[in-house]
Amino acid sequence: MTTTATETARSTTAPAPSIWRRYLRLWIALGVIVIGVAAYFGGSAVIAYTDDAYVLSDLVRIAPQVAGIVRTVSVVDNQKVAVGDPIATIDPEPFQLEVDLRQRQVASLEAMVAIKTQTQANDAASIDAAAAALRLAQQQYNRAKTLSGDQFASQEQFDQATDQLSAAQDRFALAQNQSQIDLRAIDEAKAQVDVAKAQLALAQYNLSVTRLTAPVPGYVNNLTLRPGAYANAGEAIVGVVDGTQWRVVANFKEDIAASVAPGHHVWVWLDSDPWHFHAGHVQGVGRAIARSEGPAGLLPYVAPTTDWIRLRRRFQVTILLDPPVPEQGLFSGADARVFFFR
Repeated sequence: MTTTATETARSTTAPAPSIWRRYLRLWIALGVIVIGVAAYFGGSAVIAYTDDAYVLSDLVRIAPQVAGIVRTVSVVDNQKVAVGDPIATIDPEPFQLEVDLRQRQVASLEAMVAIKTQTQANDAASIDAAAAALRLAQQQYNRAKTLSGDQFASQEQFDQATDQLSAAQDRFALAQNQSQIDLRAIDEAKAQVDVAKAQLALAQYNLSVTRLTAPVPGYVNNLTLRPGAYANAGEAIVGVVDGTQWRVVANFKEDIAASVAPGHHVWVWLDSDPWHFHAGHVQGVGRAIARSEGPAGLLPYVAPTTDWIRLRRRFQVTILLDPPVPEQGLFSGADARVFFFR
């Protein structure tokens, strides 16, 4: 009985727990929330980060300038190529026949020019002969006119001299006109030669472009071309991913995109090459985006939602990797992550 009374007295005199101990877990939770909010907003004021980024390069579409049957394909899918490496060949036979035909046309027209030039040279001799005959007829006319005036020649003789002079004048004029006609014919023939040579040059050019080569260094991508396929002029048949135009496109929120300037140093993490940070710099910031989704155009569309959460509008920031640019992990369309100190 004494012990129970003593314990009862102690329990009635023990101090009540403080409000801090009573709500300890609540205070810890509030502290974690405050620290998290401060870290989030404070960190974003110092470090800019986005995982909405991807690697990009240019896909060069190789299209023949002439139509025809594909005779050979000199590459395989995913092959690395250098500038000038053969890609494919359009059957050159029809184009070679066209070149041969144009060469024969040029030779024929040049022979025609030579003939007309020789004819025009003969016209000069005809003009000289007509001029000499005209001078003689003029002298005979002058003599007949004098003798007729002195009554030493009959009227018939004077009329004959007059007719001979008129005929000589006509022959001289005809020779001159024929010479002018032949000169114009030579000019027309030379013009036809020039046209034929232009057609020959075009035929030779068409023959030369039947051989398709790589315009840029890179990688053949998604090759489906096979010998025997028909290639249309202007329609791409082979694609090459340019190996010199690698860049990273990162979508940053409006305030971050507005604060970054070209040349700003950044770090890039490639998902295709994890655990490696690559140094880079900002090449530029896109100044416009499309507000609504539609066919691809001059304005890129950046979706403002991710996992059902609507985000603030983001703008594209183009980043170039600093040399030496790594070859491993660079795949156009691969995901990337970008961060930098603001």
